[in-house]
Amino acid sequence: MEIHHIIYSAVPYKGYAVRAWSSREVVGEIEQAVKGWFSPFEQALVRPSTELRAVVKSPRGFLLLIRVFLGEKLDELKRSGVVSHIALIPLDVAIERKLSLSRVEKVMMDHIASKGVEIGEMEPLKIEIGGQGIDEDLEYLKTVVNPATASKILAEVSKQYNKLVVIHKRDQWFRTRLAYGLAKMLAIHGLGEYLISTEKPNDSVLIEFEKTVLVLYQIIPLSRSLSWSVVKIAEKQEETPGEIKKTIDKIYGVNP
Repeated sequence: MEIHHIIYSAVPYKGYAVRAWSSREVVGEIEQAVKGWFSPFEQALVRPSTELRAVVKSPRGFLLLIRVFLGEKLDELKRSGVVSHIALIPLDVAIERKLSLSRVEKVMMDHIASKGVEIGEMEPLKIEIGGQGIDEDLEYLKTVVNPATASKILAEVSKQYNKLVVIHKRDQWFRTRLAYGLAKMLAIHGLGEYLISTEKPNDSVLIEFEKTVLVLYQIIPLSRSLSWSVVKIAEKQEETPGEIKKTIDKIYGVNP
C-alpha cells in the first residue's frame, strides 16, 4: 500500500516551510493534526547523528509518525538545517491490519537514504502489508510493561489536563519502540488525540496537546505550569476496573 508523507525543512530563498509532499491534500491534514508544529522540538536538540521521534494521534483517524534529524545543504547557501519527515498512517491500517510503526520508520529512512531531502512533489512511501499475525509494536510493549503498569499509564493519561512521563532506562532505540507500542495502546483505548515523544518537545507543543506522553531515560526539568505524573516501567499497581481494564484485557489477554 501507499503511505503519504511530507518533508518540512528549509526551502531555498524562502526559509522553513513544507518542502516536499506526496499529495497536496495531506499537507493540510498533517498541519491540523500537529497543530502547526511540523517540527516539535527545539533546534538545539537536533544534532548530527541524532534522530528524534514523535507520534501524533489525529482525531480524524490517523497516526502521524514524525522523524526529525539534521539535513545538509538545504538552502541557497548550502547550509544544514532541521528536517521533519512526517508519515500519515490510517489508524485502521496501524491497528486492525497491524502495520508496525517500526516498519514505517524503516521505509521513511530508506526513502531519505535513496532520494535525499527532496523538494517539491515526491512519491508516496510503499509498504507491503500481508496477513500480519502479530502486532510488533504491541508485542514489544508487552515484553517491557506489565499489565499493572499499563493500567496505571492509561489511568494517568486519561485524567483531564494531565501529562505523563514514562521512565524507561534503555537507550533511545528501545524508548522509541516503547513509544510506538504506547501509541497503539492509547489508540485502542479510544483517546481522540495525543502526542507521544521520546524527547521533550518545546513548551508551546506541550501546551497545545492536552494529552502528552514523554518516554524518557530520566526526569528532566518540565514546565511547572503543567500537571505531570510519572510512571516507572518496573513498578506494580493494583487492578484498575472499568474501561481501562477492557483495554488491558484486549491487548494482554489477561487481567492486570
